[in-house]
Amino acid sequence: MLKSFKFLTIIFSCSFLFGAIAELVKAQDLGVRVPIKNVAKPATGTTFTKKPPRPQVKIQKVTVIQQVVKRETQVVNVKTSNLVVSSESGAIVSLKSSVSGLKPMTKNVSKNKPEDKTVEFENLKPGKYIVTASLVGYKTQETDVTIFPQKTIGISLELEPYLYKLSIDTNIDEGEVRFAPARLEGTNADGSLKTTETAGYCIVRIKNKKAVINDLQQGYYNIDIRPSAVEYQPILTAINVPTEIPGEKNQESDEAQSYSIDLAKRISTDTFASAWVNQEWVLPSGWKLQDRRMKTSGLPGIALPRDDRYKYYTNFELISDVILTDGKTIGFALRALDTQNYYLVQIAGTKASEPLIATGFVVIDGKPTLLFSNPLDNFSKTVQAKKSFRVTIKGEEKDEEKDKDKGKFTIFKIYIDDSQNGDRLEVGNMIDRYNTFRKGAVGIVGRDSANSEIGLFQVCANSCPKN
Repeated sequence: MLKSFKFLTIIFSCSFLFGAIAELVKAQDLGVRVPIKNVAKPATGTTFTKKPPRPQVKIQKVTVIQQVVKRETQVVNVKTSNLVVSSESGAIVSLKSSVSGLKPMTKNVSKNKPEDKTVEFENLKPGKYIVTASLVGYKTQETDVTIFPQKTIGISLELEPYLYKLSIDTNIDEGEVRFAPARLEGTNADGSLKTTETAGYCIVRIKNKKAVINDLQQGYYNIDIRPSAVEYQPILTAINVPTEIPGEKNQESDEAQSYSIDLAKRISTDTFASAWVNQEWVLPSGWKLQDRRMKTSGLPGIALPRDDRYKYYTNFELISDVILTDGKTIGFALRALDTQNYYLVQIAGTKASEPLIATGFVVIDGKPTLLFSNPLDNFSKTVQAKKSFRVTIKGEEKDEEKDKDKGKFTIFKIYIDDSQNGDRLEVGNMIDRYNTFRKGAVGIVGRDSANSEIGLFQVCANSCPKN
């Protein structure tokens, strides 16, 4: 019995010992030192004949593998909400959202691309918007639009122009007013407006000293007043219609803007007989007044009288003695308004590029249009180089209103006299059915590389007295 108890005591003590060893091994596996006090002590009376071997712990090497995963990025096109607005060129288009916190947006329709009159608002949030289009001279247009998700919407805001009525009061009983839209370029030296016409002109008649023009849009207009009575001077002016856009009350009114324009009464009745002094003429550069003659010096240009008394001939007679120094050409300006607008009669001598021919033109803004051409073969001995001959031109305004197919027109009768024997031959008649210039100055026209001399130069109202 006592032996059995001792045997159990030994087994129990060994189990405690092995448990402590196991804890020690476990602590070594974790790489942590375990304090001695935590190891159970063996039971009293237990002896060992041999120190037990220390257990060997096998440590395995662990390899960590890092795997890099490549991710592919895909581009997805997301459709946005856009609004395309078409309107007038130059219009200001504004967009205002009903969603709180969104600021209004504004874009201008391009003036430089008349083929594209649209603007586009992009990446809009869905919801309700107010679209407004405005332009000076036009009534403002406004509309509501609903923007849906991922959808482009197009709308058109056509602007209606303000229209005005213009009344022109004059001091002439009859005539016509030609008007054309224009672009302001600045002012002239006399303070008048300098403009360039941007479209063709329209015509209204003057009746009882008044002309009324309806349906004018805002802007500048060239106004050309042409009287029926030749004694009145035509006038060209520019008018700004109007200076401000009227309110709705004024817009509904039929009252017209009124302008009073009086035309000057000018007709040349005095005889102009040149004494060949500089005070008489506005000469082209390089021309000379020498030895009681005017010399063109082979330079192009137009010489016109300086005095206003000689700028408004209607029916007239010109008598001039000419020498073609080099046998080329000489020309005469008839009813000249200025150096760019006149009738031209030109005599070509035997040495001209187109010899022995008389030609006539109407020159408008410097551009000649042929009205008349006749050969001078019968004058070959008269218009030779360095030989003097006389040119006579009679200008008249004819009135054939009794004939249904005809009305007022201008005719110039041209003659050449041989200064040596006095023989007069008719060159021909130059006719302008449009009666383009009804009055003006009479002057001299020179061509490049054509030397001519003018002796006698006399212009009379209607006709000159016979010597």
